[in-house]
This record gives sequence, structure tokens and C-alpha cells, in this order.
Amino acid sequence: MSDAAISSEIEAIHENVRSLLKDKVPDGKIVEHLSALGHEPYYIETVIENIREEGEDRKSFRNSLIMGGCYLIGGSALNAISYLSATNVGAGFFYLFWGVMVLGVVTIVRGFILYR
Repeated sequence: MSDAAISSEIEAIHENVRSLLKDKVPDGKIVEHLSALGHEPYYIETVIENIREEGEDRKSFRNSLIMGGCYLIGGSALNAISYLSATNVGAGFFYLFWGVMVLGVVTIVRGFILYR
């Protein structure tokens, strides 16, 4: 078999498993179904596990982006409030909440690193 044929067969197995998981078919039934088509049970179990981990990674990535964005927005709001309060009372300084902003950036970068 050529590399392209093998690659397309592997992709077909993955798509088949994804659709069966989406339909909430139990793992045992998926293994039975694909084993009947001539695929190795241990390979099918590995594919099921990998697809589930992919979904968890996507959720983790999305949560990291949301949390990082919240930290950035919250830090920006705190900085704006601090600056506006300082200018209203004529103070010569204001508090800069740079740590919250850095935490937001780090959380977003961490999400991208973990997703890869």
C-alpha cells in the first residue's frame, strides 16, 4: 500500500471513531464494530483514547484563553480605575497592576503551549 492509501485509511478510521463517539456509542461496541471490519482492537482502543484526549486538550485550551482574557480585561480595568481615581484627586501617582496583566499573557501562552 502507498503512503497516501495508508494515510487515508487511518483518517477514515479516526473519522469513523469520532462519529461513533459523537453518537455516544460505548467503547466496546466501537471496538467490536471496527474489529469486524478487520482492524486491530488495540489500535481502535488507542484511537478512542487519542480522540478523547484531543477533546480534553481543546477544552483546556479554550479555558486558558478565556481565563487569560479575563485577567487581561480585569487588569486593564483596575489600571484604568486606579489612573482615573488618581487624576480625580490630583495625586501624583497611581497604582499599576502589571502583575495581573502578565498573568493573563502567561495564561494565554500556556494554553497555546499545552494545546500543541
